[in-house]
Amino acid sequence: MKVRLFGFASLTAINMYVTYSLWDTLLISTLPVCLMLLSVFCSGLFLVNVKSRFQRVITYVLAVVIVGIGLYFAVYYRRPLGFLAVFSSAMVIIKNFICGPSSKEKLLTKIIGTILLVAIALTIVFTGLTFSYTNKSLANGTGVLWDANHEKQFDEICSGALTDEEKAKVTYAWILNNITYDYNCNPFYQYSDLDKTLQTKKGICYDIANLFTAICRSQNIPCYSVDGYRKDDYQYKHTWNRVCIDGAWYNVDITADLTNSISYGFYKINSYDSSEEEFNITRIY
Repeated sequence: MKVRLFGFASLTAINMYVTYSLWDTLLISTLPVCLMLLSVFCSGLFLVNVKSRFQRVITYVLAVVIVGIGLYFAVYYRRPLGFLAVFSSAMVIIKNFICGPSSKEKLLTKIIGTILLVAIALTIVFTGLTFSYTNKSLANGTGVLWDANHEKQFDEICSGALTDEEKAKVTYAWILNNITYDYNCNPFYQYSDLDKTLQTKKGICYDIANLFTAICRSQNIPCYSVDGYRKDDYQYKHTWNRVCIDGAWYNVDITADLTNSISYGFYKINSYDSSEEEFNITRIY
């Protein structure tokens, strides 16, 4: 019982701290909320120690699924929050091994355990549906987040621009003139943080592309960030943009224009998911 109480208290404290730290993000994005709920439900499982073999098997299966979801979110979307769900579900698996089945299972324990498992299963299903939703061109996406304070600043950047073309080009010029490439950044694990980019005026290609995406989307301009790697060098990873202006799609590589002497500018392509000659695309978001 002491192990379960300690685990529940520890995970609850961690969940409360992360929720407080990421409250603004949780208000504007669905996926982080799903990850937080999965972690919270896992902490609840610490207080439930059922005897039923079926229920324990379901617990193990769902915990393993949560580990997979958390790792996918952390690695693919480059957001550390996924590791919280991985940690919480891993702790549940370890707790079940340490504590073993309850010798005197009460009906209330079984009911609470069932409710938690159903809630976890439904959250996992909803998370999967959220992952599959890809039409994020005019809203906060899974990898690009902004809030009301950002939008106010973005409106000032685009003030005076009337058309989508003018707004996109003003945004492009503003980033070129105000953001510098961060050569000291370690890109091994990078996540999008608009506040960090805007405050430091620095960033790598991932930061720069997501800033351009956020500003364009805040102005109702369809825009995507694109991740990929060079076909002749898979270790050379890069992020750029695709923006829709007057029904036509354009590649925009602001990082290339910041670091090279030759300007790339706006390069017209056939569609938002057109293939690249030099790059293999790994995701568009």
